Amino acid sequence: MASVRGRSTQLRLWLAFLVGCTVGGALTGTALGVVSGLFTPVPLPWRAGLLAALVLALVLMDLSQPVLRLPQRRELIPQEVFARGMGRGGFRFGVEYGCGFRTLVPSAASYAAALFVLLAALPLGWAVLLGGAFGASRSLAVLQYVLLGQPGWQRFLSGHTRWLERGGTFATAVLLAWAVGLLLLT
Repeated sequence: MASVRGRSTQLRLWLAFLVGCTVGGALTGTALGVVSGLFTPVPLPWRAGLLAALVLALVLMDLSQPVLRLPQRRELIPQEVFARGMGRGGFRFGVEYGCGFRTLVPSAASYAAALFVLLAALPLGWAVLLGGAFGASRSLAVLQYVLLGQPGWQRFLSGHTRWLERGGTFATAVLLAWAVGLLLLT
């Protein structure tokens, strides 16, 4: 978006990207929600224990590695998605980016959230909503750049990216522990 001139144009492109990210995340949430049905015969306390162990392992892995090494696609989304125009390309790029499968995933937070949707066996609507929220949240960095991007911002961000990713994983783990606690109490 940095190569596109004018904040209003950048915001319109971000909006297409946001919608695409939300759709992509909702598709992933739908898939995870459907597969989570396979775990419903397992009692919730067992699923919660498994989730806690897996999320703890992810947090420790994320904190101990300079670069996260989890199964993911190593290539970036190709620029050909923009062949039919910036708006349509921003939407398509957003769908692919929002689903979380077609590009790099720099933090274990995404994996922890996916495990939560799988093991909590929430109603499908909640899985779709959580997936959509995940996708939408992936678009926020672009919005921050459009609104706050100033000289030196990218340099600062690149120098602190890994710390921000690890902080996101830790915050996700805390929020998931809270959510699982609420599920166990109901």
